[in-house]
Amino acid sequence: MNTKRPTLCVELLKTFSENELEGLGKLLSCEYFNTDRWVEKLLKVLKKYALKSSAFDDEIQCMVYREVFEHLPVPTGTLKDNERGWFSQKLNKLMRLAELFLSIQQIKKNDDHKSDLLYPELLIRKQYQLFNRHIKKDKAVFDKQVNKGAKYYSQKYKVEKNIFNYFHQSGRLMKEDNLPELMKNLDMYYALDKLEMHITALSMKHSPGERTYNLATMDATEPLLDLPQYADNPLIMLYRANINLMKTESEAAYSGLLSLLNQYESIVPTNVLNDFYTAAANHCAGQIVRGRLEYNRKTFDLYKIMDEKELLIDGGIIPAAKLKNVVTMGCRVEEYDWAIDVIERYRPYIREEIRNSVCHFNLGTVVFYQKDYETAHSKFIQVDNVNRTYDVSVKIMILKCLYEKEKEYNDYTMQAFHSAGRFFKQNKSLPANKTGYTNFIKILIKIYRIRHNINATKANLERIKKALNAQKINIDKRWLLEKIEELEGWIK
Repeated sequence: MNTKRPTLCVELLKTFSENELEGLGKLLSCEYFNTDRWVEKLLKVLKKYALKSSAFDDEIQCMVYREVFEHLPVPTGTLKDNERGWFSQKLNKLMRLAELFLSIQQIKKNDDHKSDLLYPELLIRKQYQLFNRHIKKDKAVFDKQVNKGAKYYSQKYKVEKNIFNYFHQSGRLMKEDNLPELMKNLDMYYALDKLEMHITALSMKHSPGERTYNLATMDATEPLLDLPQYADNPLIMLYRANINLMKTESEAAYSGLLSLLNQYESIVPTNVLNDFYTAAANHCAGQIVRGRLEYNRKTFDLYKIMDEKELLIDGGIIPAAKLKNVVTMGCRVEEYDWAIDVIERYRPYIREEIRNSVCHFNLGTVVFYQKDYETAHSKFIQVDNVNRTYDVSVKIMILKCLYEKEKEYNDYTMQAFHSAGRFFKQNKSLPANKTGYTNFIKILIKIYRIRHNINATKANLERIKKALNAQKINIDKRWLLEKIEELEGWIK
């Protein structure tokens, strides 16, 4: 089909739950929203033929067209231009009504929309008593709220702006105003949103593609943040501590962020608190890659805190990469029972389409660290595509299994090592720290040769160990050092 619009409509409807499709059907049957009976019938037929199909191809389009527009000539093979135009028109109407339904759903979920949609209309109609009743309720809600993030100040600013408009329209502005409160909430919303975007930009700078951003506007914002009424705000202090950690990567900055989290976590919104702990964990991961193995325990302690505070789940699911990091860290500090418990407790929160692969990988990780390499290998080869992080990690874990399992030197295993080395070196879509992967494989190849009695001398092993220690970045220096220590004992 030439036009994209029918596909957009069908793809949108595929995201609807059964309850949402039922609700959309009720909206279509209401003449206030829809007077086109063809659109109402179109939804029913799409549910029957298209929404559970992988592709909205010519055959399905013709089936839908014939059943919806049964009074029109029957199309064969593919829709003609005039048929396609008519079909697209109805699909377009259905898509707009589906978008309206989603908007109404959001309006029903919370009252945030009132500041944008209801209050200005009440003021235009001069319904001041009703307006003030709503404002009184809003202020009571604001007064009770403990966790105040950017969303809080955004909504508070909108309410204060409506109050200011009320003073103006009712002729009371010369007698009273709320400008101090209005400007304070505007500044807080801007400052918090600006800080969050700045952190995002700093994070994206390390993504593949060498992205660059002009961050000079953050420097211009600093004088605002240094004003006493903002500098002492706990959330602004936390954001600035996070930025300081990302810029300096110092132990002092890490300790400073954790200290502020311990002090103010009770008044930080859950989603923002999760971001701060994740930033701390990312810092630890970077230190581990640099060979600072004491950060394994620090990272594990962070994940235990996040688990206890129910911060690992995001929007009803646990991100696959986060679960992988949590389980791996539990294994590195030999907390195997805890790691298995985490996998099973969070299994229902893994996206269904990747759930089995994610569990195979993480259970494989646990038994690998318990030195059951055959079982681990059998788990890893059952992992299908999950995401780039898992694809890379499963390659590494299979290479480790091959190293541990091989009783004799195997040319095919050596080829697998070299092939993985080329993959990490040449693939531009890999993470910015891909040097850590190539360094890992270089050392792995050398110790594999020694393990199978090729150049297996104490001097050669010492050179390899020295080279490993000299590497600033390696994705698993600890494991390689363990293997070298085993070989040192074997050579003696």
